Amino acid sequence: MPYKQLKKQQMLSAARRLFTEYGFEKTTMQKIADEAGVGVATVFRYFPKKELLIIEVVKEVIEEMVPRFEAISESTQSGYDKMDAILDAYINYISSANRDAIILLESFEYYIAYNPMEEPLTEEIYQTYTKVERIIDQAIQDGIQDGSISLSSTEQMNATTILNLFGTAIKKHAFNSLLSNVIVPIPTKEQLLQLKSMLLLYLKNASRH
Repeated sequence: MPYKQLKKQQMLSAARRLFTEYGFEKTTMQKIADEAGVGVATVFRYFPKKELLIIEVVKEVIEEMVPRFEAISESTQSGYDKMDAILDAYINYISSANRDAIILLESFEYYIAYNPMEEPLTEEIYQTYTKVERIIDQAIQDGIQDGSISLSSTEQMNATTILNLFGTAIKKHAFNSLLSNVIVPIPTKEQLLQLKSMLLLYLKNASRH
């Protein structure tokens, strides 16, 4: 890895550790510099403002999921089986030992709600999320073409809506599972798996009823 890229990754890794432990607001550029073992001027040279670091770290977390989904999408399975495998991969990624990913994704949503960012920065996050969405959409289209998924155009919109809610439910479940005391009811792992089964059943049979 070239020196500049290595140095940049060193600062990103330091920022990710600190953002996970202390949150976005309490983590200063000086703390990141100290954690990375560089001068704060070096951090500002690579990332002129903290928001740029935040965006890069969150993009990194999201993109870690992409290769898993791409491998499934490029397999020879039916579209239905691809969707089954993708949903399992998403549940397993978010619900497993990826504590920092869970915290960062959930914390980022709260952070930007109270600290609005410039549109070009939030657009970067949106484009990163759409990589995952495109893979899922392609799996659905593959299933429609091979006959393993039965959806009209209206039903495809319904399926997308359910998928978005499914993703939100997984993140809420994973984040709250890290807390010792949970006040707000959250979906259990069993409920998530049941929702997955209901979604797959819809994909397979919607237009047949």
